[in-house]
Amino acid sequence: MTMADQDRTMIKFKTAHYKFTYRVGGIAIHEGRVLCQKSTLDPADNFWFLPGGRAELGESSQETLRREVQEELGEEGEVGRLLYIVENFFTDTTAHHEIGLYFELNFPENSYLYQHTGPFELPEEQENHPMIFEWLPIADLPDRLDIRPPFFRHALATLPAHTEHVILRR
Repeated sequence: MTMADQDRTMIKFKTAHYKFTYRVGGIAIHEGRVLCQKSTLDPADNFWFLPGGRAELGESSQETLRREVQEELGEEGEVGRLLYIVENFFTDTTAHHEIGLYFELNFPENSYLYQHTGPFELPEEQENHPMIFEWLPIADLPDRLDIRPPFFRHALATLPAHTEHVILRR
């Protein structure tokens, strides 16, 4: 049975004090830029994050990333090696515990994503909240752009030779 044949269940839950999410993201780098998605849920909280999304039950992390890339960008993503395992503890209106796996990500040579830097505004995933993607200059991340988790401001300048485990608390 494939995921399409099953009920789709995102791996997330919420308790009285915490919200847990298992997320898979892609690190796509092209010509000194990294592909990022802009947060559009709250106009007052403008930040960027790496493309990807929540894993579903019964789905491998690589399958999650390929599915999310297809759903959100309409492209076949080539998932490379695992770069980061990130345990991210943060608070917005709720305390969050997020486990994130971040893989190298590439697109076909003739991908529309490689034709210009964007922004690429795609159909709404949630009502009135378009998905906006853009190739951001890696050199601008440390000083000028808010990317989350924030350790990516510096980490994307030199990708690790081996998978790194990162624990963040903010």
